[in-house]
Amino acid sequence: MNPRLAHLLVRLYPHPWRERYGVEFEALLQTACGGLRASANVVWSALCERVFPTPGLKVEQRQFQSLCVRAPWAMFGLGPLFLLAVAWFVALLILWSGWKIFLPGADTPFVPTDDMREVCYFNIGRSLYFGAPILIGWGIGLVAIRQRSKAFWPTVGLVPIALIAGTAQVHASRTAVPVGLGHISMNFILGHSVHGVPDGLLHVLLILSITLLPWVVGRLQKALYLST
Repeated sequence: MNPRLAHLLVRLYPHPWRERYGVEFEALLQTACGGLRASANVVWSALCERVFPTPGLKVEQRQFQSLCVRAPWAMFGLGPLFLLAVAWFVALLILWSGWKIFLPGADTPFVPTDDMREVCYFNIGRSLYFGAPILIGWGIGLVAIRQRSKAFWPTVGLVPIALIAGTAQVHASRTAVPVGLGHISMNFILGHSVHGVPDGLLHVLLILSITLLPWVVGRLQKALYLST
């Protein structure tokens, strides 16, 4: 492998890990066969090391840990909600601007189109809108695992995110939304019932299940480590 690439890949690992294993691992990478698969494996390994550090290595995160201890309500409650609000604001801004640029005469931007520029542009906002709750939820779970937080605090963060994301509905129309900002509005409803269960509640449970995955996997890995 190229020495420069090997050095960059080793830099992805946390500082305590590099201090103990970095020199030997970098030398090993330089003598090993390079390639996309090898690089991807190293990147994945570095990510896992940052989330689940090797036992015995002292990880310096005093300021971050202190914030999690002193203000967990901010780290797991207000912080994720703020991030979701910012992400959705950007997504709706993309929707509004795309409407003005590509569909100035349309009553609503939610119309079929074959123009690849329009499809790509609107898909950026759509991906941000639907992906933000999942990514933020995963972030909450990873921080909770990293900081060994009690189950109460990630629950405080994940449940509101899932509830908001599962019940939110965006409306954009010049005739149906005459008073909304830019003729775009958002409301939160549970929707129609399917077999006695509202659609929105099903969406909430689905989002909550997906966002819980990193935290559940982390707790299982910790339990397996303690049992061995």
